[in-house]
Amino acid sequence: MKLLIVDDEERTRELLRKHVPWDELGIAEVRTARNGQVALELAVEWVPDIILCDVRMPKMNGIEFAQQYRAIDSACQIIFLSGFSDKQYLKSAIQLKALNYIEKPVNLDEVREVVQLAVQLKFDERRKQSEDQRLQAGFDRSLPFLRQEMVRKLITDPTSNHVRPALENEATFLLPNNGPYTVAAAPLYWDAVQLPEDPTSIQEALLYALNTHPRIAKLRLICGFDSRNWLILVLPGAFGSTYRERREVIEELYVALRKIVGDFINLRLGVGEPVPTLEEIPYSYRTAVNMSIMQYYGDGNKPLFQSEFSGGNKPLETDWDEIRGIRDTLRKGDLEEVKRAVRRLTERARKHRDLDILRLKDNYFQYLLVILEVAVQQGITEQSEDAERRYIWKEVDRIPSLDRLEDYVLSFLQPFAENTGTEDQGSGKIREIVKYIHAHFQDKGFTIQAIANHVNLSETYLCSYFKKQRGETVKEFITLTRTEKAKELLRDKNMKLFEVAVRVGFNDANYFTTFFKRYVGCTPSEYRERMWR
Repeated sequence: MKLLIVDDEERTRELLRKHVPWDELGIAEVRTARNGQVALELAVEWVPDIILCDVRMPKMNGIEFAQQYRAIDSACQIIFLSGFSDKQYLKSAIQLKALNYIEKPVNLDEVREVVQLAVQLKFDERRKQSEDQRLQAGFDRSLPFLRQEMVRKLITDPTSNHVRPALENEATFLLPNNGPYTVAAAPLYWDAVQLPEDPTSIQEALLYALNTHPRIAKLRLICGFDSRNWLILVLPGAFGSTYRERREVIEELYVALRKIVGDFINLRLGVGEPVPTLEEIPYSYRTAVNMSIMQYYGDGNKPLFQSEFSGGNKPLETDWDEIRGIRDTLRKGDLEEVKRAVRRLTERARKHRDLDILRLKDNYFQYLLVILEVAVQQGITEQSEDAERRYIWKEVDRIPSLDRLEDYVLSFLQPFAENTGTEDQGSGKIREIVKYIHAHFQDKGFTIQAIANHVNLSETYLCSYFKKQRGETVKEFITLTRTEKAKELLRDKNMKLFEVAVRVGFNDANYFTTFFKRYVGCTPSEYRERMWR
């Protein structure tokens, strides 16, 4: 803690500086100034916690100094010293909220007692500030989740007795009690390579980013994830598809959202119909969700408004005759006809624009099951386990558009072309997979999903196909590739172990040692010693 002594008498300054046990009182630094003007310059730069200040001084007296410094630092504890019993000075000291007023000649015991009180007050003040900051930080952390709960309430039960009273607190919930309101909705489709094991932590980070983004804050909207993990935004005001209806605001919001979610998440925004009252927000929400679903049938690179949508929706029922026909056609080796059948399904899906995306995806999944069945019969892949089928369904569920869903299904036909000899074996799929592994196994974050993306196959299908064709799993082949490369590098005595680890795809030398011993039977150091005996 810092203390400043301000007095025009050098004798008084030195007496106070040298003969009070400041360190016992919790004062770590003591400085002095000969008048108010010097003290003001010093205090602005140094920021003392406590000031012992004479009242009458040349150039700038203590009262003037205190008045000016109080405007800069209202929390500083000021103790006045004076040899005069002047009521006007005493009155000024009270107005300036001085801690005490000590008469000269100073009594060191009295000074010590008053300063001790000032130190205690400063400690109490700091403790309170720390507690307030902790509470504020806790409130700030919880604010996005409070707003998320309000969003969930507004889209499901806006007539609840708790909604309107809560909205009275505009600092917390931002929205006015009176409409109009517009809801926007967006499903989030993750890049398969970057998909986290627990998306909850990413959702929390996104909520925090959304609630602290300056452009979004200006709109005074609230946001949260609904029960399906779709991002929902409730905006004050009416927004539509024309610029007269403030379309540009939604477009700017969309740009901000895309930047926040980053390159690894595909976001497709649907904007619902504006509603005049709180009670009608669920309707705006439903229309926003429907517009987000309609984005599945297009490129999804701009917001889609309810007012832009025309035409109806029709359930896409599964055509079992077509599926049986695909099975027979594929068995005969007519890949082009199977591809045409898949594309016919896409055309039919685009015409129907089914609002039930799960039903749409199930149609394609049934096609996949037939393709997998024939692939096993023809020895292209191994028998699919239930777990593999569930994983394929998860992959299907993560696909963000109809065009990419079609591409995904068509990718399952590629190994048939190689198997029937319609592609050159030398440039076949297996060779492409092996070549990619050799080129990238040392890359940071190298995964089987990255290989699958490169060769345009499902990860599950890739693994099954690779094992059937080569008699070993993809993981086993990657492990063998890494161990053989490590053995080669370890023959160089000048290469450090950490360098070897990095060159074969490990950032941790200890983990590399464990890996090497597990698959080779000895540590890298032991292997190197054997090579150079």
